[in-house]
Amino acid sequence: MEKIEVILSIAGTIFGLAVTALTFIVKFAKTAKAKRWAQQFVEISNAIVPYIEEAEKFTHYSGSEKKEYVITKVNQLAIKKGLEFNIKEVSAKIEELVLLSKQINMRDKDKYVSIKNSAVIEQT
Repeated sequence: MEKIEVILSIAGTIFGLAVTALTFIVKFAKTAKAKRWAQQFVEISNAIVPYIEEAEKFTHYSGSEKKEYVITKVNQLAIKKGLEFNIKEVSAKIEELVLLSKQINMRDKDKYVSIKNSAVIEQT
């Protein structure tokens, strides 16, 4: 009877250790995957700005054509470096950067009109 209790005790301990080890491995794998995704996202995000600057030099093209150019270049970079490419994330990042650029480069005259229109909208 004592042998069975010892065997069950050892089996319970081994089972507990196995569950703990498996939990650690799963969490480590998720963290490693998240870290890899974040590194790829940063690398792609850093590559977008020079492509936007390059596309802005194309004077006879529309904004959507310039955006397609940037997306194509980023996709080519992702393929070349073996990175995961998500067109929705890249497109959103491009839109975000272009909007930021427009806000920063706005003329003082336009800023006054924009502020005035905002005040009118808030009052109504």
